Amino acid sequence: MSAKQQSEDTPAHTKASEMSTEKREHHADEKCNAGLSSQEDAAIHIYATIAFIVIIIVIGVPMWWKTTEVYRVSLPYTEIEALNDVPIKATFHLGLFCSSSERREILAFELRKKFEQNFVFELDLQLLSLGEDTTATIKTPAKLETELLKLFPASVGQFLFIEWPKLDDDVLVTSERTAFISESATSLKIYHVLSSWILQEYKLKAILGSRDMQQTTKGRQLRLNSAPLQPRYEVLITVLNPRPDLQKVHWNARAAAENYIEPFLNELSGITNFTIKTQWIYQVGLEGVGAQAKQVPDDSKTGRHYALPEDSLPHIITSLEKKLGTQITDNPCIHLVVYVPPCAQAPLKIYRKDGQRASLMSANVEAFTSAKWGGIVFANPAETTCIRYMEDEQFSDVYVHAQDVMPVLLYQLRKIFDLENNAPLLDTTLVPYNSIEPRTWEVDTFIRTNTIYLVHSATSTLQSLIQLLGGIEYIVINDEVGAAIQNAYHKVIEAKQQLAHGNLQTAAFIAREAYTSAERAFFDPSLLALLYFPNEQKYAIYIPLFLPIMIPVVFSFNTILKYFRKRKPSKQSKSKEE
Repeated sequence: MSAKQQSEDTPAHTKASEMSTEKREHHADEKCNAGLSSQEDAAIHIYATIAFIVIIIVIGVPMWWKTTEVYRVSLPYTEIEALNDVPIKATFHLGLFCSSSERREILAFELRKKFEQNFVFELDLQLLSLGEDTTATIKTPAKLETELLKLFPASVGQFLFIEWPKLDDDVLVTSERTAFISESATSLKIYHVLSSWILQEYKLKAILGSRDMQQTTKGRQLRLNSAPLQPRYEVLITVLNPRPDLQKVHWNARAAAENYIEPFLNELSGITNFTIKTQWIYQVGLEGVGAQAKQVPDDSKTGRHYALPEDSLPHIITSLEKKLGTQITDNPCIHLVVYVPPCAQAPLKIYRKDGQRASLMSANVEAFTSAKWGGIVFANPAETTCIRYMEDEQFSDVYVHAQDVMPVLLYQLRKIFDLENNAPLLDTTLVPYNSIEPRTWEVDTFIRTNTIYLVHSATSTLQSLIQLLGGIEYIVINDEVGAAIQNAYHKVIEAKQQLAHGNLQTAAFIAREAYTSAERAFFDPSLLALLYFPNEQKYAIYIPLFLPIMIPVVFSFNTILKYFRKRKPSKQSKSKEE
């Protein structure tokens, strides 16, 4: 090949090589651009994953936790558990009068000594004396009592002992807040009267029931004879006329309730409320309630009476309760039933298992009492009425006399509220009960005993509720329940303070509020809202929902770590090249 031809070929070869270089550079640029594009896509994917994780963990999980959180009002758990650290103490204001100042000081010293070890009461003893001019004008115990009550008014919860020389017994307890003592009465006798009758400490031992206070009688622990007091009662007086086709019963039950029952219950309204109702029920006899009376011959003009066995009385109560219609109220009901048997089954008498009469009451009235339910009075028709009926067996008019029936109903109420429970004491006399209203000091005892019961019961209820709420964390405590618990807690403390200051009437009112609030909180239906939906069940429901979402989130953590580890060396090499 000639030199000319070689010189002509050289530019062509150079041009081709330049073209191939440009292609390689273009291909390299495409690869570089592709690499940059894939890195950008990976970064976008990684940052999108991070954003998703942040949304799930930072926003989603807290929002889920907050929306599924059980609403619980903050409560004074520690303070309520420590309520028993301050025992219930009641100040008892007592007045004492003796004609001799020396005897007065001796009795006062000995009484204070006896009250030093008392588990509830703290004695506030006030010694009374009268001037010689006043004493000279006093000729009767009533006059002496009047003069001393000017110095010691003896308000609710207080009591006064008055020495009177001309006294047959050591102690004579009146129907008011006073008692007379003889010149030979000892401080031990006075303390026994206070402990057994006025303060009735045995009831408080049964109420408080701590181990160091338990006393037994014939091997059995002391218990209250009546049902625990409730803040409100329905007193239902029911007249049963089983045979209206044979007899018409004449009795104004409403007037009898207003004249007898209402004045009696008004005296007890300082600690609880009563609603009195009357009703008449017809065609309900003893045969329909599972009791069968047996005819017994006797020496009366009718020649017979009907024996009702004592064992059948509980069955009568059980069957009658279904027919008395007390389901319309939520308050506890005290039943006072007056059953007027027809002459064909009269007079009714109650007999014990040994075949003897259970009671020897008046000829026309038989009765029995159930402390937690009420009582039944069998108002038998008059004997002359039944004789006329036996002669012609025609329709008869039966008249029920309030003076026969109502004293029995009042006695039943005294038994139901445990007012008729005064154990006899040697050389101690109690003025006979001869009025509709209870004795004044009996009312004080009733209020005092039940005030302590309400405070103790409210405390126990609050502590049980706090223990329940503290042990089960998924029980809802709404604002209403929290307010009731707070109110009960503060009322318990306030009632204890009022008792310690001797303000019995105020303490009774506050104790009733504390008991009502504690019971309302304990039985609030909202506490059962999530009782059968515990945390384990909540997790069992929500885990299948969140697990499919969280598994990719958890695995993406590994991809994120690899990405940032790979990116870190590339940044370091790039910095070295620069």
